[in-house]
Amino acid sequence: MRIKTKFRFPNPLLQMDRALAYLRNGLAIVFFIPLLVFGDELPNKNAVYDPDIHTVQVYKQEFELSDPIIQLHSGEKIAISFDDATPTIRRFKYTIRHCRFDWSSPSDIAPMDYIEGFREENIDQFEYSYNTTVPYIHYSGFFPTSNMQPGISGNYLLIVYEEEPYRIVFTWRIMVVEVSPVVATGTVSQSSRMEDHLTRQQVDVVVKMNGFSVVDIPREIKVGIRQNGRYDNALLLGKPRFVRGDELDYRFDETIAFDAGNQFRSFDIKSLKYQSERIARIRFDSANQVTLVNDLPRTFRQYVFEEDLNGKFYIKNEEYAENSDTEADYAWVHFFLPYPVLSTTGQFFVNGELTYWELDDHSRMLFNFDKKGYELKLFLKQGYYNYQYLFKENNEKTGDVGFIEGNHWETENDYAIFTYYCETGSLYDRLIAVNFINSVQK
Repeated sequence: MRIKTKFRFPNPLLQMDRALAYLRNGLAIVFFIPLLVFGDELPNKNAVYDPDIHTVQVYKQEFELSDPIIQLHSGEKIAISFDDATPTIRRFKYTIRHCRFDWSSPSDIAPMDYIEGFREENIDQFEYSYNTTVPYIHYSGFFPTSNMQPGISGNYLLIVYEEEPYRIVFTWRIMVVEVSPVVATGTVSQSSRMEDHLTRQQVDVVVKMNGFSVVDIPREIKVGIRQNGRYDNALLLGKPRFVRGDELDYRFDETIAFDAGNQFRSFDIKSLKYQSERIARIRFDSANQVTLVNDLPRTFRQYVFEEDLNGKFYIKNEEYAENSDTEADYAWVHFFLPYPVLSTTGQFFVNGELTYWELDDHSRMLFNFDKKGYELKLFLKQGYYNYQYLFKENNEKTGDVGFIEGNHWETENDYAIFTYYCETGSLYDRLIAVNFINSVQK
């Protein structure tokens, strides 16, 4: 499978970092470590650039469905895993880059200021696939390690590459939060705007500083809210409506609202021997081919609650597999959305963790004039998947979930609240609190 991308890898500079000196047996030993500079051209987003790399998973260790967020200097780890369809062992490495609170650019600090130890680490754990029609090598690793630790909190871009920094394989957003007394609480309700009352969810937030010293709250504190795993519709809050003591009150602000969307669609390919509920056909034609039941628009349908994973997936082969990491097979999964004519005002995307939560060429659907609808095929590993359809108007960055899925205020959604602190004169944003709320769980 080939993934098209307009991104051209920058030519990284190899510079000599400052000497790391320490005493061993009374002697000063100095090591010179190359500093990896990728440039601002590398987007700070989830993206796979190598067409042979599949099923990238980055999450907090021991919980496959968790976000890749760990506490600073806590011993917590982020698990990194992916499959390589090339037949030979490759040497993969990774590094990290500190980013601004809104992911718009790298922070204005050098790696020596946010990395403790070496500037790169190896991903050297691998296993060959077993009894699969598609042979692959499964790689795994962890961050941080004893050789490489984050020195400060904040947003980080994990950059995985093969051997040399210019051979970038994939990038992924991860976060490191520091231990602080700051806590953000929130509730989700129907939008207070009458015209949005039935279609949008309003998030009321109170950030309690609990003694955390801040001189200029409007300038130094930034709060962001993310719905499920999406970044295209994430909100960055402005000034709080009220400041009471050390509480920042963002409640009753009708602009802090999200399209509610609908429960995620799902399909189950844990087995390729029988058709589960939403599978129309399974066949083998040079590779496993799974055709989903045609998806119909739900724009004006009545809301029906169904359990979902809020856009995530998990890998599983339920047929005699002791280790799904290496015994789960791959299949081309075919999506089809009936639509009468080619849209000239925008494009359709399959969205969810299966397409890295990004609206790009990998997730964009193409119009089939003969079948009168939009289609996409994805090369996916056996497991259980959630997804939804987004329509993005031309020249817009945010996808519209209601265009195909409909918007219902009752929809169950996860929200993450991120609180950042950038002291006046500082060159980077610290992540001082991450809190989660759910639209139906109180």
